[in-house]
Amino acid sequence: MCVAFWAFIVGIEYGLLRPLGVKESRKELRVLNDNIKNGRLVPGLSVGTLKEIFSSLSSRPKDWIRATEFGSLIVLSVLLIEAIAGGMVNFFIILASGAIAVLILVMFAGFFAERFIFSALKECREELIKKGEKIEEKKSPFNSIRTKLFFSLLVPLIVVVAVLSFIVDLESLKVEILIFPFVGLVMAAILSNLIFSSVYRSFLEIKDFSKNLSKGRRTFFSTGSVDSEILDVSVSLNSAAKEVYNSKMSAEKAAVDLQERIEELQRFYDLTIGRELRMAELKKQIKSLEGEIEKLKRQNKG
Repeated sequence: MCVAFWAFIVGIEYGLLRPLGVKESRKELRVLNDNIKNGRLVPGLSVGTLKEIFSSLSSRPKDWIRATEFGSLIVLSVLLIEAIAGGMVNFFIILASGAIAVLILVMFAGFFAERFIFSALKECREELIKKGEKIEEKKSPFNSIRTKLFFSLLVPLIVVVAVLSFIVDLESLKVEILIFPFVGLVMAAILSNLIFSSVYRSFLEIKDFSKNLSKGRRTFFSTGSVDSEILDVSVSLNSAAKEVYNSKMSAEKAAVDLQERIEELQRFYDLTIGRELRMAELKKQIKSLEGEIEKLKRQNKG
């Protein structure tokens, strides 16, 4: 009941009641829900709106904080109910298991939020780059492949340690107790799949970028990832693409200039060297004619 109640509160905050005319309390969420439909940006957005969307999407690590807040509220609610119901016998059990649940909830909230905003964030970056706008990336220690891999390995360990800490006598081990680590391991496997699929898609984007770069056309790299490593690669790739394009333009200009120089030299040759050759040929013809004239004169005298 506590989970359902706080999930409803979160749903209202993120726009659950928007069809009924109830707007979101947070401006950044209103901007997203107003301008993103079915995971795609609404066409014809202004630069200012694109920047607001980009700022909101790139700050999605706030979902980690919100998940921590609401997860903690759920645990506190359960503890309050326990106290009202008749005591604090299970206080430490609820607190320990609640801490583990909050940790898992925080990771799921962050990773699923990143998965859902991937396409919209990529499109937003692409539109801003096309419009010549400078993008200021917001980096967070949570948005790192290394951090995500650390959490994916941390979850199974915490779950196993927590379960073993509640087992006093191994002979009294029950199936109900085994369900908890099993569920934790399944969730860890799902998280690992989400993490590696995100990394894999980023590298596929780099592969597609390299294909377009080899064609010699003006191109740029945009990604839907929020990982700092991928963003650093994005900056380097766009810088390299710009240099390649500028070099190509310089080479083409140099080729045009060279062709014009060749044509200019050809005209100079025609006007100078070619003229000299024709003059030499005319002199030979004149000498030949003069010889013929002298020959005719001698014949007439004879």
